[in-house]
Amino acid sequence: MTTKKNTRRPYGDGSIYRDGRTNRWIAQVNVGYDGKTGRMIKRTRTCRTQKEARAALEALALKYANPGALKADHLTVKNWLSNWFEVYSRPQIREDTAASYLHMINYATEAIGNMPLGDVTPFALQLIINRQMQEHYRTAQYFRTVMRMAFKRAVKLKLIPDNPAMDLELPKRKPKKPFVRPTREDREALLAAQSPYYCWRYILLTEFFTGLRRGELLGLHWSDIDLAAGKLRVSHALANGIKKAGEDAPVYLAEPKTAKSKRELFIPAALCQELASYKAQQAALRLQSGSWEHPDLVFTGKNGHYINPAKFSSDFCNIRRKLGIKTTFHMLRHDMASRMKASGKFDFKDIQEQLGHSTIQITMDIYTHIDEEAKAAVSNWLDGDAGNIISLKKAR
Repeated sequence: MTTKKNTRRPYGDGSIYRDGRTNRWIAQVNVGYDGKTGRMIKRTRTCRTQKEARAALEALALKYANPGALKADHLTVKNWLSNWFEVYSRPQIREDTAASYLHMINYATEAIGNMPLGDVTPFALQLIINRQMQEHYRTAQYFRTVMRMAFKRAVKLKLIPDNPAMDLELPKRKPKKPFVRPTREDREALLAAQSPYYCWRYILLTEFFTGLRRGELLGLHWSDIDLAAGKLRVSHALANGIKKAGEDAPVYLAEPKTAKSKRELFIPAALCQELASYKAQQAALRLQSGSWEHPDLVFTGKNGHYINPAKFSSDFCNIRRKLGIKTTFHMLRHDMASRMKASGKFDFKDIQEQLGHSTIQITMDIYTHIDEEAKAAVSNWLDGDAGNIISLKKAR
């Protein structure tokens, strides 16, 4: 009795041959068998020379030595990024962060969405940065971060051998826009400006005295404020969610940005008096309205609905430009830090606590601004201190 010989070629077996019709060299490797039909699955590369074909055969053998590579051939970049976002990313992050991730994913899917996952190269991702983000360092940096996470997971699942986003080059970083400190006249002009918000003046007053983030400010509840004790607790933040086509980005109430963002701040008597007066005005509006969506919210739109954070930023920008004011809303946080530092009464740790930064390094890197007065103070001190370093002789 003779044993039937197994005629199947081994997995990973490959060959090189010349195609007589095209006069091209073909590198071909067996990557497995179809479970339904039993047919051999092959992957090929067409080359100009026999030498190139040998190199291509080695590359194919190396690639398909990983069992997940065949699966990656059937996954497009769009498929993978969508799956990664929904399964591994979205359940772990805030809605506003998810919206930012999707924005980065859209850059990739628009450019290489139909490309097989296994074919993605660093070059393909680098082209996206070079063509679309050359003038936007922060966007490129964020894009690289999101792509690294997405493709790292693909490597972990053995879909691809290496992470193509690991060594992407970022565009040259432009100098930061100079901090423009608001003058007293700027503040008064902003407070008196016409705006779409009945609570405009009180939003700005609270910002001037606290340096809250935009979302923290718009997410304040009356239950967070003790006017008698002069205390304010940061425990909520308004944020924009994922925008759908043809619609405005939704608004939702979330946790503050980081654990350090949850904090208690002291507020001066002057602000407490202003807020007490405003609270009475708001109560009268609620009675007139008959329907108020969020009765415990400090700052609201008409009928007590949430103020859209993105729209508020846009409105603030339009108003301050009309007034000829260069200070952005976010710079009001910078101003709080600068005023605290200039007082000489507070150190970086105090400023970190006030602004709710997760690390003191953020406070030191972003919110310290040495203005002309500070530079002059350093210069004067150096003049006086020079005698401690060298013996100065009068010029003859």
